[in-house]
Amino acid sequence: MEKRGILNVKSQAWGIDLAIALVIFTFGILIFFFYTVNRPNEAKENIDSLSYDGGAIASAVLSKGYPDNWNASNIVTLGILSDNKINETKLEYFYNLSTEDYNRTRALFNTRFEYYISFSQNVSIGGLEVEGIGNEPNNEKNLIRITRFTIYKNKPTTVYFDIWE
Repeated sequence: MEKRGILNVKSQAWGIDLAIALVIFTFGILIFFFYTVNRPNEAKENIDSLSYDGGAIASAVLSKGYPDNWNASNIVTLGILSDNKINETKLEYFYNLSTEDYNRTRALFNTRFEYYISFSQNVSIGGLEVEGIGNEPNNEKNLIRITRFTIYKNKPTTVYFDIWE
């Protein structure tokens, strides 16, 4: 009879192990489902943030800025327009500021995202043909592009604002 009692004890321990494993497995499945259900919301919030910041950057850049005749030492708001046209002096100040202190320009735009501003035609800054301003994207995920129109050297010009994480 003692052998039979030992067999019962072993089978009870196996049953407890199975119950614990089932609880752990169920917990893992629940975490997986909560993660997959919430993941689309995070992506939508990220896209919304990128769109909002991109629109704010586009609006700021295509404004007069503050003060109207700003330079690197007194800038409060960065903008490159005067009389609804691209002011070449402000454009050069912006380009120089972005190459010397890119993070300061991001702080002026009040964004945590990276940006790159390009034009439908090459722009001349300090005698050099420049394709864009900021960090050029390189196969970035979650990149959005905002397009605006303005005047550069009395010609209609498209300005592209690429924003990403």
